[in-house]
Amino acid sequence: MNTLLPAGARRLVSKADRRPLAEPVLPDYPSNARCFVHLDARLLPHWHTLFDVCPALLKLDPPEGLNLFRSFMTWAYRNRPALDWTYHLNVCRWLLGSPYSTQIGDEPIEAFMAAAAARWILTDDSQAAGIALSWRNVRVLDWKGAASTAAEQQVSAAPDLDFAWCPLSERGAFGEWLPVP
Repeated sequence: MNTLLPAGARRLVSKADRRPLAEPVLPDYPSNARCFVHLDARLLPHWHTLFDVCPALLKLDPPEGLNLFRSFMTWAYRNRPALDWTYHLNVCRWLLGSPYSTQIGDEPIEAFMAAAAARWILTDDSQAAGIALSWRNVRVLDWKGAASTAAEQQVSAAPDLDFAWCPLSERGAFGEWLPVP
């Protein structure tokens, strides 16, 4: 169960207590079409995952982004993207396949990639020191601790995958790109 913590209290909760259970939580996407007419409380978390991460999306569907949001929620209900670190990358996939795709530049993609990397950092239990994400010519690196400039220089060319990721070792060594599920 996710609980909301007051500002500043998050640092008091151990990182292990904030980690999700090993078993993934099934996404709860509302199926009632009436809740799409006016935003109801069940939709607010989904609204914030889009527009808080990338407020520039509001410019694609002024003034409030409701058509874009309804389109996303319809897609999310049908496709049920996982609510793990890959969620924001799946939002990118939706954006790139949506009617708004011709208006999407690198900025929104990079914002969602940064959100995915931050979520990975928060939830990853492996020995990896960081993560590298790639899409076309956009790269995002994030670290659990201090950044490694050596790894940043080692990041190779983007693979032929739509989105790819690579865990970065303790020494900052770059491995091979893996497809994002």
